[in-house]
Amino acid sequence: MLERIFGEQAQTRILEFLLENKNTLFNLSEIAEKVGVSPSTVSRVIEKLVKEGIVTEVGRWRQMKVVKLNEGSQKAIVLLKFLDEIKRI
Repeated sequence: MLERIFGEQAQTRILEFLLENKNTLFNLSEIAEKVGVSPSTVSRVIEKLVKEGIVTEVGRWRQMKVVKLNEGSQKAIVLLKFLDEIKRI
Protein backbone atom coordinates (compact mmCIF):
# COMPACT_ATOMS: atom_id res chain seq x y z
CA MET A 1 0.00 0.00 0.00
CA LEU A 2 2.71 2.51 0.94
CA GLU A 3 4.60 1.65 -2.24
CA ARG A 4 1.66 2.85 -4.32
CA ILE A 5 1.88 6.22 -2.59
CA PHE A 6 5.61 6.69 -2.02
CA GLY A 7 7.10 4.55 -4.77
CA GLU A 8 8.92 1.25 -4.87
CA GLN A 9 11.86 2.14 -2.71
CA ALA A 10 13.53 -0.37 -0.42
CA GLN A 11 12.97 1.84 2.62
CA THR A 12 9.23 2.03 1.91
CA ARG A 13 8.98 -1.74 1.44
CA ILE A 14 10.93 -2.50 4.61
CA LEU A 15 9.00 0.03 6.66
CA GLU A 16 5.64 -1.29 5.48
CA PHE A 17 6.75 -4.87 6.20
CA LEU A 18 7.69 -3.94 9.77
CA LEU A 19 4.48 -1.97 10.28
CA GLU A 20 2.42 -4.92 9.10
CA ASN A 21 4.36 -7.28 11.39
CA LYS A 22 4.63 -4.96 14.36
CA ASN A 23 4.69 -7.67 17.04
CA THR A 24 7.33 -9.85 15.39
CA LEU A 25 11.09 -9.98 15.81
CA PHE A 26 13.20 -10.35 12.67
CA ASN A 27 16.86 -10.66 11.88
CA LEU A 28 18.09 -8.64 8.92
CA SER A 29 18.42 -11.68 6.66
CA GLU A 30 14.76 -12.58 7.22
CA ILE A 31 13.69 -9.06 6.30
CA ALA A 32 15.85 -9.14 3.16
CA GLU A 33 14.33 -12.46 2.09
CA LYS A 34 10.72 -11.49 2.80
CA VAL A 35 10.97 -8.02 1.24
CA GLY A 36 13.15 -9.04 -1.71
CA VAL A 37 16.12 -6.74 -1.21
CA SER A 38 19.78 -7.37 -0.42
CA PRO A 39 20.93 -7.79 3.19
CA SER A 40 23.23 -4.77 2.81
CA THR A 41 20.25 -2.64 1.75
CA VAL A 42 18.27 -3.86 4.76
CA SER A 43 21.20 -3.01 7.03
CA ARG A 44 21.41 0.57 5.69
CA VAL A 45 17.65 1.11 5.94
CA ILE A 46 17.37 -0.39 9.43
CA GLU A 47 20.21 1.83 10.63
CA LYS A 48 18.24 4.91 9.48
CA LEU A 49 15.00 3.65 11.05
CA VAL A 50 16.77 2.93 14.35
CA LYS A 51 18.21 6.47 14.37
CA GLU A 52 14.68 7.82 13.84
CA GLY A 53 13.42 5.69 16.73
CA ILE A 54 10.93 3.84 14.51
CA VAL A 55 12.73 0.50 14.83
CA THR A 56 14.56 -0.87 17.83
CA GLU A 57 17.36 -3.41 17.99
CA VAL A 58 16.34 -6.01 20.57
CA GLY A 59 19.46 -8.15 20.51
CA ARG A 60 21.50 -10.47 18.39
CA TRP A 61 20.97 -14.02 17.21
CA ARG A 62 23.90 -15.87 15.68
CA GLN A 63 25.73 -12.56 15.30
CA MET A 64 22.82 -10.99 13.40
CA LYS A 65 20.86 -8.00 14.61
CA VAL A 66 17.32 -8.76 15.71
CA VAL A 67 14.93 -5.84 15.29
CA LYS A 68 11.27 -4.94 15.60
CA LEU A 69 9.03 -1.95 15.21
CA ASN A 70 9.31 0.39 18.19
CA GLU A 71 5.62 0.56 19.07
CA GLY A 72 6.36 3.13 21.78
CA SER A 73 7.75 5.59 19.25
CA GLN A 74 5.46 8.49 18.38
CA LYS A 75 6.63 8.27 14.77
CA ALA A 76 5.79 4.55 14.61
CA ILE A 77 2.37 5.20 16.17
CA VAL A 78 1.60 7.84 13.55
CA LEU A 79 2.82 5.58 10.74
CA LEU A 80 0.67 2.69 12.01
CA LYS A 81 -2.39 4.95 12.11
CA PHE A 82 -1.59 6.31 8.65
CA LEU A 83 -1.24 2.82 7.17
CA ASP A 84 -4.48 1.72 8.82
CA GLU A 85 -6.36 4.77 7.55
CA ILE A 86 -4.98 4.58 4.01
CA LYS A 87 -6.01 0.91 3.76
CA ARG A 88 -9.61 1.91 4.52
CA ILE A 89 -9.80 4.28 1.56
